[in-house]
Amino acid sequence: WPEFEVLWFNSVLNRSSEWGVSPFHWYFTSALPRSLLVAYPLSMAGLLLDRRTSAYVLPVLSFVILYSKLPHKELRFIISSLPVLNLSAAISASRIYNNRKKSFWGLLYIAMLGLFLISLGCTILFFMASYNNYPSGYALRKLHQLGGLKNGTGDIWVHIDTFSAMNGITRFCESDFPWRYSKEEDIAIEAYRHRNFTYLLNEHSYINGYQCLFFEDGFSRVRLHKGILPFVLVKEPKVYVHGSVSNSVISSVKWPGC
Repeated sequence: WPEFEVLWFNSVLNRSSEWGVSPFHWYFTSALPRSLLVAYPLSMAGLLLDRRTSAYVLPVLSFVILYSKLPHKELRFIISSLPVLNLSAAISASRIYNNRKKSFWGLLYIAMLGLFLISLGCTILFFMASYNNYPSGYALRKLHQLGGLKNGTGDIWVHIDTFSAMNGITRFCESDFPWRYSKEEDIAIEAYRHRNFTYLLNEHSYINGYQCLFFEDGFSRVRLHKGILPFVLVKEPKVYVHGSVSNSVISSVKWPGC
C-alpha cells in the first residue's frame, strides 16, 4: 500500500528530512512568490483592503505555517492554498481598479499594471524553461525513431537510470514489443558492461562497454542579453543515449553522435 508507506515514513517515523530539508521560511520566501508572482503581494494586501478575506486567508496561512515546521518541504504540500490566495489577490485588484481615478489609487493601479507585465514575462520564462526541462522524454522518443533495429531479432532492452526517470520519462513514453524497459537502481557504472542491455539512457557521457549514440539538451540557466527578449535560455547536454558495442546492428545505424 504505497500511500500508507509514505504516510508511515513521513508522519509516524518522521524521516521525510532524508529527502532534503529547507529553512522554515521557504514556503513564504520561495515557493509562494514563484507560484503566485504578482498575486502574492496582492493576496497579502487583500487582508488590509477587505476584512472579509481574513476568514479565508488566515486559516490558509496558518496551514502553511504548520507545514513550515516540517524540515522537508515541497510546493505540492501546500498547493491547495493557492486558490484562496488568488481569491484575495483578485479582491485587491478589484479594489484598486474601482478606485483608480483617485490620485493615490491611480498610482497603485499603474504599479499593478506594471506588475502584471512582469508577471506575464516571468510566466513566459517559466514556461520556456519547463518546456526544455524534460530531456529524457525527448531522448527516448528519438531512440524509438532511430533505434528500432529492423534487422535484429528479440527484445530491445533499454535501461533508464534514476536521473532519466526523473526528467521526462513516464510509462506513456514506452512503446510495445520488441521494446523492453528496466529502471533497476543502484547499478554501478562499471557493471553495465556485464548486463544485457541494448541501450542505456544515462546522465553519464561515457560508460565502458557502450558507445555514446546521441545526447539530449536540457534547461540549465537563464542568461541576460540585448535583444527583443532580455534573456535567453542556456541549454546543455543532460541525458546521453548509449548503445552496446557488442551489438553489430547498432554499429550499422547512422547515429547523430555525441
